[in-house]
Amino acid sequence: MAEIHPLLMAILIMLPHRQGWSLYSADVYDMGSGDPLGYFDIAFEPTTLRACGFYNAVGSSAVMRRPIWFQSHGNENDVVQAFYQLVREAGHVD
Repeated sequence: MAEIHPLLMAILIMLPHRQGWSLYSADVYDMGSGDPLGYFDIAFEPTTLRACGFYNAVGSSAVMRRPIWFQSHGNENDVVQAFYQLVREAGHVD
């Protein structure tokens, strides 16, 4: 939990029944060079399929101003993939 971005943690702390939420953190790398680009932090509630995620870039200020909410399905891989698609569509990653 100490590695989850503070903005995402602030949202999670305010949620009722937060004990049912799972937290995931995934490093993001450039496929061509292998250089680290940043990381995704995601909170997911499997019962309601609600998720909230934050992307932060390495070596720069936060790419996102606040975490974004989204719906997902499946397991943690599906949640990370859905968040990646959202961040990609927003132009934050290629």
